[in-house]
Amino acid sequence: MAMSDKMGDKRGGNGQFKKGNIIGKDTQFKKGDVPNPNGRRGALADIINKVFEENDVEGRTNKERMVRRVYKMAMNGSLGAVNYLSDRTEGKAKEIREITHKNEPIQIMTID
Repeated sequence: MAMSDKMGDKRGGNGQFKKGNIIGKDTQFKKGDVPNPNGRRGALADIINKVFEENDVEGRTNKERMVRRVYKMAMNGSLGAVNYLSDRTEGKAKEIREITHKNEPIQIMTID
């Protein structure tokens, strides 16, 4: 049985719907519809930010305490902590990659 036989008369030979198809029109988004009107409530980033803003007994936020701990780790020689802090304060270093095209011929040079 050919692929187009299984699909019925609503699809063309390539599997795509034919022009004028109305299947699913009633369930498609209409202009002005908002698929998620309440936003992304309870997203992980929102929860983490809420925890970060909580204060300890000394009045410091959890975010400040975390940064101070990472700073202390960096001062004790943790290269990961050094990289973390420098990436966030100085920006990540630009990564340069050499791109070669496999469809180009290899050039061989001889030097006398």
